[in-house]
Amino acid sequence: MSHTLHREGSIKSLEKDYCLLITPYKGCNNIQAEKKIKKFVDIIFDVGPVNFRFYRVPKEGEFNLPITKQKILNYKKQVYDNTKIRCVFDDKKKIKEVIKQIYKTNYGLSVVISGPRKEIESILKEINIQPHSINIAMGTYGLTKELPDPNFRKFTTMCGHGLVSPGLVKYMLIKIKAGKISYEDAGIELAKPCICGVFNQKRAEEILREVAPLYDQKGNRINLK
Repeated sequence: MSHTLHREGSIKSLEKDYCLLITPYKGCNNIQAEKKIKKFVDIIFDVGPVNFRFYRVPKEGEFNLPITKQKILNYKKQVYDNTKIRCVFDDKKKIKEVIKQIYKTNYGLSVVISGPRKEIESILKEINIQPHSINIAMGTYGLTKELPDPNFRKFTTMCGHGLVSPGLVKYMLIKIKAGKISYEDAGIELAKPCICGVFNQKRAEEILREVAPLYDQKGNRINLK
């Protein structure tokens, strides 16, 4: 599973961005997995992700942000053997605590975490976990001049299925410059198309504050000499 692997940005920014994916394997370890998955839900929300999504629950239509206790309860009631958990944390200590608690359960379901390599390795070393396998993003090759604005890619790459478009990022910048939306609400709007719930709207808010002065009222890059 590598759709959370190719997030772009500075190391400082990415150190506030850790994705967690838990997946039962149909026909193998998904049998009677419901109780295990519900236990993982409790562990995750006791610590507190910034965004989340459960795959394969009967009613996936409810938007997950803002996170409330009632939404968590509603989702948890719908969990069954094949439910997949996707979520993102904005703090290394939080993801470490979640992994530590999940490791203790020894439930045998697939658990994938992604983030800066140095930080992930230090977490696993401290908990004494030997990873099953490691995927590493090696960068982007080919006609890179055809790619969107590098600042826009800091947002778009937080949705591994490409559902957060550069056009939406530009539109949020236009609305921010016009005073029609707050940085916080713009981050949430950018998170909405991401069906996996791994878009980090808290990080998006920080990046918007950082890059907004670089763009004009039409969302175009200001040429600074």
